Amino acid sequence: MLLAVSTGSCYPFAGNKFEQLKILSTFRQEIDGVEIIFPRPLDLINFNFKGRAAKLLKQFGFVSAHYPFGKHVKLSKIPEKKLVAKLVEADREIGLKQVVIHPSAAKEWVKFRGLRFPILLENQEDGNNKPWQTPKAIGKLLKETGFKMCLDLNHAMSCGIHPKEFLLLKGKIKEVHVNATNAFGREAEHRFLVESSSRAVAMAKPVLRKLKRAVWVIEPTSRGNPKRKIEREIALLKSL
Repeated sequence: MLLAVSTGSCYPFAGNKFEQLKILSTFRQEIDGVEIIFPRPLDLINFNFKGRAAKLLKQFGFVSAHYPFGKHVKLSKIPEKKLVAKLVEADREIGLKQVVIHPSAAKEWVKFRGLRFPILLENQEDGNNKPWQTPKAIGKLLKETGFKMCLDLNHAMSCGIHPKEFLLLKGKIKEVHVNATNAFGREAEHRFLVESSSRAVAMAKPVLRKLKRAVWVIEPTSRGNPKRKIEREIALLKSL
C-alpha cells in the first residue's frame, strides 16, 4: 500500500496550491506522495509546473493529479484538448503516476487514450451524476474505455451504496479516496475517517484492508487547521 494525501485535504483552510503543498511537505517522511487536485479548468491551466509549488511536488516519489470536475467543467470554455495538453506538460515536468477523472467531466475519451500515465475513473457522488454511481455502471464504463478505477468511499456512501459492493471491481481499483460521510445515502461530506461516525469507519476499514495494493489517498476537506487531522488519519490508516 502506498499512502498519499490530496491537496484538497487542506481546503478551505488553505486555498492556495503553494500553501497546501507546504502543509503536505511537512508529512513527506510519513507518506509516499500527494495528489494535486484541480477543481476548475483554470486551476490546471494556470498551474506553473516549473514554479515553486512544483518544486515541493518533486519532494515526493508519487504524484497524481485530479482532473477538473462538476459545474466548473460544464461552464468552462477551455477546450478539453488544452486541458489534456496541460496534463502532458505536468507529466513531462514532474512525472505523473496517474490521473483521476470524474466520468461526467470528460467529453471525448479518445483524447485521454495513449497517454504515458494511467487514467482512473472515479465513482461519482449523488446528484446529477447517476449514470456513474453504481459498481455495475462504472464497471461497464471501465470495460468500454479500458481505464482503471479510483474508488471514492465517501461518494459510495452518499449514494447509499456500501463501499464493499465495489470489491467486485477489485482488480480494476488502483486508487482509493479515503474519506467518509455520516449522512449515508444523503450527502457527500468528504470527512476525515477520524472525524466520522463509527458506522462510516466500520464500512471503510474492511474495504481498505482488501485494497492494500491500491494507492490510498487521504481526500477530505478541512474547515480548520488540517495538520493534526492528517496526522491522526495517517496513524489510523497505518494501523490497518
